[in-house]
Amino acid sequence: MTFPSEPSPLWQAALAARALVGRQRSPELHRWQRAARSRLRPPTLPLLMLITPDGKFPDFLTPFTTSGLEPAIDELIDTSADVLRDELEPWLPADTHPFLHGLAAGTAKSRRALGTAIRTFHQGVLGPDAVEVAGRHSADLALVSQTLLSTGTSELLATLHPTISWADTTLTVRGTNDYELHLAGRGLALQPSPFTTNCMLHNVPGHRPILIYPGAQLSSGCPHTTADSLIDLVGRTRATVIRGLVVPATTTQLARRLGISPASASEHCTILRSAGLISTHRDRGSALHSLTPLARQLLSRPAVRQSAAE
Repeated sequence: MTFPSEPSPLWQAALAARALVGRQRSPELHRWQRAARSRLRPPTLPLLMLITPDGKFPDFLTPFTTSGLEPAIDELIDTSADVLRDELEPWLPADTHPFLHGLAAGTAKSRRALGTAIRTFHQGVLGPDAVEVAGRHSADLALVSQTLLSTGTSELLATLHPTISWADTTLTVRGTNDYELHLAGRGLALQPSPFTTNCMLHNVPGHRPILIYPGAQLSSGCPHTTADSLIDLVGRTRATVIRGLVVPATTTQLARRLGISPASASEHCTILRSAGLISTHRDRGSALHSLTPLARQLLSRPAVRQSAAE
């Protein structure tokens, strides 16, 4: 099992673009989506055009390089014309944009446009969150390493997301589309991202399969208001914990989402449970936390903004 030492630049670009133009709707991504859409510029359009409404994108958009952004873009631009054509042609409607026609034909102009789009997307859209994404990734790496060493592969996979299960050599991801993967000794690469709320399996022949799963939630996903009734009620940290449980999570998953220790996450959950804001039940040996109707009612209240006169 492998874990990238730093966030994969092309996976993060593809998943962030997917979150912006696909049908992925979730409260924990809503505020980031709103802020990120305001930073989109025309040169990023070629990247966005590669994302289908149901959130799919071609395999060539995420090559298997582990180096930085520029080497990854170079590898992407050098994708063979046959691969570009084979992966794009099934998607192309009759009124396809000239860029997509050019990319399917392998033209240098379309290749350069895609490279420019990803570079611009990283600088303008992902740039404001880059330091935080890197920090959350490092924290996730430490937590995954600790869990793997102390409990083993099965327990690690069970803590990544409630939809993941592991039996013998088979990895299963439950969801709208269930995935089942027989590893058969091929290993598995983990790829967390704060820009997705569901898990995916990327299985390309000749390469190690990749499990993509939700990483720590970005603070940009939380309201940046000068007055917040939920914070006033429970405090800033516990308000963040409540918002982090919009999607139910185990203690370890919650700690990973918020970038805090499991002990701290457990302590906050105990207090919030006593206050009637979260409920906890056992799921495959782990404590699974979810919001109560009262907590969801509090979240549905609009944030209070102070006026300029105040």
